[in-house]
Amino acid sequence: MIEIFAIFLTLLSLTLFFNFPLNYFLLNNISKIRFTHNESFLINIVLNANILLLLSFFQINLNQVFFVFIFGSIFFFIKFFKEYLELINRNIFTILSFIIIFYSISIVLLKKAFLEWDGLAHWFFKSSVYFQGGTYEDLAGLPYDYYPHLGTYIWAFFWKNSLLQVEYYGRLFYVFIFIIAIFTLRHKLTKKFSEFNKDVIIFILILLSSNIFLFGGYQEYFLFFIFFTFSHFFLKFLYVKKVDFYFFPEIFLILTSFCIMWIKQEGFFYYIILNFIFLIHSQISYKKKLIYLFIVTTLIIIFYTIKNYYFGDLRFNESFINEETFKNLEIQYLFEKILIITKYFLISFFKYPIWIVILISFFILSNKYLLFNKTKFVFTYIMLIFIFIFAIFLNTPDDIAWLAPLTLNRIVFATSGFLIFLIIDLLNKNAK
Repeated sequence: MIEIFAIFLTLLSLTLFFNFPLNYFLLNNISKIRFTHNESFLINIVLNANILLLLSFFQINLNQVFFVFIFGSIFFFIKFFKEYLELINRNIFTILSFIIIFYSISIVLLKKAFLEWDGLAHWFFKSSVYFQGGTYEDLAGLPYDYYPHLGTYIWAFFWKNSLLQVEYYGRLFYVFIFIIAIFTLRHKLTKKFSEFNKDVIIFILILLSSNIFLFGGYQEYFLFFIFFTFSHFFLKFLYVKKVDFYFFPEIFLILTSFCIMWIKQEGFFYYIILNFIFLIHSQISYKKKLIYLFIVTTLIIIFYTIKNYYFGDLRFNESFINEETFKNLEIQYLFEKILIITKYFLISFFKYPIWIVILISFFILSNKYLLFNKTKFVFTYIMLIFIFIFAIFLNTPDDIAWLAPLTLNRIVFATSGFLIFLIIDLLNKNAK
């Protein structure tokens, strides 16, 4: 029984923590762009992730930081008490659906509380260091110490601030941000759908995207969330070019992509891909694009400088140029590897069926509704992600017949977050 209550407190603490600093009502009072309540959560998760990233380099009391944010959130709740009552009353069934789904996944996670291979071999050690009051400097010497650490820091943060202080309560953060992302899509569904039908669609999307294995210490749901948030707000901001909003859209997208560099190794390349897409397809002025590019480049330099200072260089599992690079010059050898990668690429789509629905939506929208004319960035993203994934596995000296089944499906799933809105677009067009 105490575990069930601990889940409730964790959900409550996650909700309060990410309802600050840009409270929903405050955000819409100061903004010329309208945001839904779920979008305010997305914004705060990104902002707070960047704040926690900064704090991870210093000796900070995690409990004190937690309570500062909680009290700030409670202050806004009291300030906008009547508005919140009205908001809750209007969305009571959606809130109940969210709670039920969160509890369902959390209970399964707690029943299967052990960490999976990567969670135990790579990520748990980093989380433990932060739980015990360590800093970024203390990560040196751990297994795979050069791996990014943001996800493990937030894991430790909510582990430290959970009722029972058992590590898997910290991992409920991944459950929370995943469900928040999917529920954000609910508000994009047209009014042609009843409230019940909207809940059914959201439930199906969560079902098609859920894998309890990935909550075993992996970082893929955090990556999924970042991809989702970037594409969601890129679309939202893409058509508000006439609204002067103090460069906030661009800064927010930069902060969103910045998180991804600190989650997993491949995040460095995802960062480049996401910001390249913005620079190519956004409708902002060239002056703003130059400022954007300058900030993005500066953050890469900061990232490199930090990695170089603590670990000697910006390390990856393999060098960009290695013996495998030259082996790929043999056409037959290269072709055999491409076939193996393609095989496991297709298997990944069936392991995470959300990709099958995305691809069906993509082809229907492209052929019937001329998707290319409206959202060219989707084609750019798909092309760059496919090239990147093939490049990774072609260049690794490891046996890809062994490596691809273990890792490729997780990479494919994480990147689906960017495209999941296509399903909603197709449903809305058919509803009309």
